[in-house]
Amino acid sequence: MKKHLLKAIFVTSIALCLTNAKAQDIHFSQYNQSPLALNPALAGMNTCDYRVYANFRTQWMTVSSGNTYRTFAGGADMAIGKITKYNSFAGLGISFFSDQAGDINFNSNRVDLSFAYHFMLNRKGTMQISAGLQAGFNHRSINPSKATFDSQYDPNNGTVDPNGARETFGRTRVMFGDAGFGLLFSAMTRQNSNFYMGAALSHLNQPKISFYPSGQDASTTGNQRLNMKVTIHGGAAIPTGKRLTIMPNFLVLVQKTAYEFNVGCNFKTALGNDASRSTTALHLGVQYRGLLDAVIVHAKFDIKGFSAGLSYDINVSKLLVASKTIGAPEVSLMYQGCARKKPRPGHCPVMF
Repeated sequence: MKKHLLKAIFVTSIALCLTNAKAQDIHFSQYNQSPLALNPALAGMNTCDYRVYANFRTQWMTVSSGNTYRTFAGGADMAIGKITKYNSFAGLGISFFSDQAGDINFNSNRVDLSFAYHFMLNRKGTMQISAGLQAGFNHRSINPSKATFDSQYDPNNGTVDPNGARETFGRTRVMFGDAGFGLLFSAMTRQNSNFYMGAALSHLNQPKISFYPSGQDASTTGNQRLNMKVTIHGGAAIPTGKRLTIMPNFLVLVQKTAYEFNVGCNFKTALGNDASRSTTALHLGVQYRGLLDAVIVHAKFDIKGFSAGLSYDINVSKLLVASKTIGAPEVSLMYQGCARKKPRPGHCPVMF
């Protein structure tokens, strides 16, 4: 009985979010492995000429049957411009995600085009500031026939009447455009340490997202919009010997009254006989996502431009009763390659 009641409450909450609550964006625990979703200023900023990546995440398997909370994302970007470490250059990228949430099949699909320009601040190419623009197209849909509403629930016996009264929607699909902007500063010190700090604004136009045709919720007089999101992120890579590099990092997300912060540290170990030139490395790390949300453990393996990462969210929030500490496994894949024989000169911040 308790399990079914929790499920009914959770699904009903999702349904309410569609019509009245302020929407929030998807997020990844391995956020640096989805660069164009993190900050459009990262377009074209890779270790050589081009980069392709993919991410997959699933969560709340104990809350909703059928593994209905999952996200798939990917992207590709490339550097454009003169190939010398003294010159500024541009970056161009395309990215997408497809997200399914809840038993009512709340689907969100998005495609973005990102353009960035990377301004070199010194002749050595060890310091730069980047600015990026992003334009996106969104498509969202729901299946109301699979939803459970308060009017169907009988509190006296804890049952749900499948033939009870349901809410109605003016439409089950929404399409809208979107825009974003980002900045990033990065630098390398004499000791080969490097650091970066970035900020981005998403949903600058705050598009209407209600499933009612007018873009308004039936119970309010205001438009239901996708709120602007502020992203602040940063990190560093600090060598502590020939093989070990310590990589602290953080992320802050603020969207209307919703907010999230991640703070953690990764440890990168170079593998192979010549550690100073090796492209093979193992990363191990841990993050904390607050407030009292999850502890994230992750690992990544690099070899010849290819990276494969695996992370797992250990839930520590008040949802423990339903989640049983089971959170979200996440997989990331990335390849960074060169169109020429030699890598692009200049500085590129080391991000997990």
